[in-house]
Amino acid sequence: MNRMKRLGLWLVAAGMVTVTATARADEARVAVAAEAARAEALVSPVAARAPYILLFDATGTLVESHPNPVAAQAGGAGPALARWLAEQKAGTLIAGDFGAKLAQALQERRIRMLTASGPAAQAVKKAGQ
Repeated sequence: MNRMKRLGLWLVAAGMVTVTATARADEARVAVAAEAARAEALVSPVAARAPYILLFDATGTLVESHPNPVAAQAGGAGPALARWLAEQKAGTLIAGDFGAKLAQALQERRIRMLTASGPAAQAVKKAGQ
């Protein structure tokens, strides 16, 4: 019997590992590591430990705001955030700075990294230009 188990973005089937489908570029969201839960919040100077993650659609409209689900993790926050962003269909992450482990995990998932400062909504608009 062929058993399948979904683990994050990975599908394990009969000992074979394949990546599940990713969002098309025009459907991908822009995530922003932010200091507060609103579009006008400042971009956080750190990515993986930012207090909030804001998700904008392709038009630059804020569609979701989440307390950072990995900010309080004792270790491995960068890779955990990259996995979470991939599940949210984020194609870009904007932050003030990126740690090495997060940067590697984002590159593996083909999530673009952009550095910015100032209000989140303005950073998203600049990223789309």
